[in-house]
Amino acid sequence: MFPFKSKSPSVAPPHIAAGLIHDFDIFSDSARGGDVHASHKALHDSAPDIFYTPRNGGHWIATRMDDVREIMLSPELFSSSKAPFSPDVAKLGLSLPPQDMDRPDHAHYRMLLMKFLSPQKVVQLESQIRELAIGLIEDVKPKGACEFMSAVSVPIPVKTFMGLMHMDQSRYEEFVSWANGILASDTMLKRLPPFVRMRFYLKSLIRQRVKNPSDDPISILLASEVGGEKLSHKRVLEMCNLLFLAGLDTVTNAMTFSIRHLAENPEFQQQLRDKPELIPSAIEELLRRYSFPNIPRRVARDVEFKGVRMRAGDRIICSLAAANNDDRVLENPSLVDLERPKFRHMAFNGGPHNCAGATLARLELRVFLEEWLVRMPPFSVEDGFKPKVRGGAVMAMESLQLRW
Repeated sequence: MFPFKSKSPSVAPPHIAAGLIHDFDIFSDSARGGDVHASHKALHDSAPDIFYTPRNGGHWIATRMDDVREIMLSPELFSSSKAPFSPDVAKLGLSLPPQDMDRPDHAHYRMLLMKFLSPQKVVQLESQIRELAIGLIEDVKPKGACEFMSAVSVPIPVKTFMGLMHMDQSRYEEFVSWANGILASDTMLKRLPPFVRMRFYLKSLIRQRVKNPSDDPISILLASEVGGEKLSHKRVLEMCNLLFLAGLDTVTNAMTFSIRHLAENPEFQQQLRDKPELIPSAIEELLRRYSFPNIPRRVARDVEFKGVRMRAGDRIICSLAAANNDDRVLENPSLVDLERPKFRHMAFNGGPHNCAGATLARLELRVFLEEWLVRMPPFSVEDGFKPKVRGGAVMAMESLQLRW
């Protein structure tokens, strides 16, 4: 999400000690060499645990699990409100409640999302997700090869989302073009047209649900109240923005990084074929190993945190890729180990802002892997193919060629 072109370094503010400055560009340096996770883990050796980079308007980066967890659990010090990932993202003026809210507002709006994203609601989607996954897998199986993202890891979450929202499935290609234009474009100029078209479509859906309410999320939000008042159409649109942006590329990325690992590690792939009951544990370990979000926060007041002086208004970005591969809390963190003692990773963020869609994401991943591994022959990455990756708020692969 939001892979803007990086900006030239800015001058560090005077309150930042010279020894805490490390030149790391979370957009371009993350993707350098094709391994976004290695580039973030390398920060453990090359930079202070919490350091300031002058890139992209200047901001702090936290890389260690204990520090990141404490930041996520301290909204009074590290606010989600007015905490854009970069100055360019701020220019969009995009509100994504409850993601960009602090308590108590965050809790009130999160409860609204759980009306249709609770475990009890999500489990009802399993049969249709399985039917979708089977159809996509059987379509691609005879071909002997595929570009995995366009064939599988994009349509599963997008079509699941469209079904959840009661959207017209015939508009799938158009919908994907909007998502790609918003999430993968590297300039504001490229991002604005699909963003405007997406918002126009969501506004039209809201008008339709006002006239003909159903049991879909938009209708549920329109009928909901916070503080004794019904949500405005503007607020419903903002929450739909969040569902659209946060609910699509996250599952696609988790699915793509996971299947790449299986493709590059045939013994691990065979282990899951032989013991499919290990798939849920494998998903947790893969989510930990290949975490991809970078979570922004705003320093709420002047504070000294872990010996680092920060000023109110400073931006800090938590690298979940680095935190979940922290060798201070995990032995050999780069290894995907199904015998690893249970570990409370932060692939879905942590604290009060733990991803509301985590249950749905895990369901989509489990159903997909169950069906893929039972239906597909052994597979690998296409010979000579080098995956393209991008940095940003959500680090992502851009394509993955498989063969079998």
